[in-house]
Amino acid sequence: MSRFRLPARVAPSPAAEEPGLQNSAARLRSSREVQSRILAERRAPEAGLPAENIEDQLPDLPTSPLAEAGLAGKREGERDQTLSPALPPDTPAGVLVKPRKEKLVVLFRLPLATERRLKQIPGAGEVTPAYMLRAFAKEARAELRRLLAEEDIKAQADEARRIFAMSATDMAVGEAMTVYAQGSAIRAMHAALGDPWQIEPRATIVGAFLAAIASRLIEARRVR
Repeated sequence: MSRFRLPARVAPSPAAEEPGLQNSAARLRSSREVQSRILAERRAPEAGLPAENIEDQLPDLPTSPLAEAGLAGKREGERDQTLSPALPPDTPAGVLVKPRKEKLVVLFRLPLATERRLKQIPGAGEVTPAYMLRAFAKEARAELRRLLAEEDIKAQADEARRIFAMSATDMAVGEAMTVYAQGSAIRAMHAALGDPWQIEPRATIVGAFLAAIASRLIEARRVR
């Protein structure tokens, strides 16, 4: 069996015998042409081929332009500058990318006046106030996730400004909870509350809008 030689494309990597080539072989593993050239150079003394004829013995293997560009970037220390998985390189120009949601932990706090209105909602005597608050918070979180831009937050902007300007003594005891919001909506919320440079913590800004949404839901269901 020793007289049969494995083809170049299925031959073992030269890094298996020479540890010094492990790093370079790992970087160039996606380029079969480079690996074939290394193997041909190693076999040249055995086959009796001069060094200048090695290139003629190499098979014409197709190479990927994207792979070569990626290898060049990694060799220059650009490993962190990778393409976003949400936008593949071959994505057509007219295709819209799905917006990215951000995860935040906010303090769900309502104004004291709004929390007192829970008693005016039909069926309030059948459940506890804490249960009602969790139900309204769940509904408000779902609506918060659907907000995309400035046009979507206009309905809650005035109430959010009022809540954002309130002192701590005018607010009920809060409960920390996880919410999801679109990045574009968060930027619009900062601008609506007079913070275009986004100095205030995002959790504070989004928490004001979450409370504004819940306040509107409570106001819509209470008995007038």
